[in-house]
Amino acid sequence: MKNNNRIVLGKFTWDRTTHYLLPSLLSGKTEEQDTVKLTNKQKALLNCLVDAHPNTLSNKEIIQQVWGYEHISQESLPQLINRTRRTLEDNEKSILINVPGVGYSLNFEFGEEAESAPKPQRESKQEALSINDIKSGCDQNQKLWRFLFAALLVVTMFNLWNTANALYYKHDYEKVLRAAPYPETKRLDDGTITVTIDNHECTYYKDQLLLQCP
Repeated sequence: MKNNNRIVLGKFTWDRTTHYLLPSLLSGKTEEQDTVKLTNKQKALLNCLVDAHPNTLSNKEIIQQVWGYEHISQESLPQLINRTRRTLEDNEKSILINVPGVGYSLNFEFGEEAESAPKPQRESKQEALSINDIKSGCDQNQKLWRFLFAALLVVTMFNLWNTANALYYKHDYEKVLRAAPYPETKRLDDGTITVTIDNHECTYYKDQLLLQCP
């Protein structure tokens, strides 16, 4: 039965793999605020007493398993016992049992293996928040990629438009270069250019880009 991690401690049910005491069905408490969290030292204390069950652990053995080789005062263990009793609502001292001159033992029952202890709602909410954070991050990444794709598409279209314009005007420019000069033009000694159009002689002023016909 020691492989069963579900423990019944008075009014509470405890999954040894967590720090949380859940109200048992017999207590009639089901609200989230009735879930109690154990400290690391309280969890270590209860675990070593469960492992030793049904034997009694001496104070020295408890101190070694809870604190290791850490130097502590003589009041540390009694204070931890009292805090844990208050947490368990063990007013009658019938759960954490003191054996005078020996040490402490734990009065508990193993819960049914088939009934898995539910996780505290606060853990579920934390998991839900983590999932929401991941989804939010993915959505932001998707929006960023969509924006970058749209910007790249706009830049590509702009470049294509400029390329098409360049090719178009290049064709016109080459036509001008290949065009034959107008035959009815005459350059005078003073630099004036005359152009004959339909038997009318016109004067072209190059510096003014002006063609003057009578």
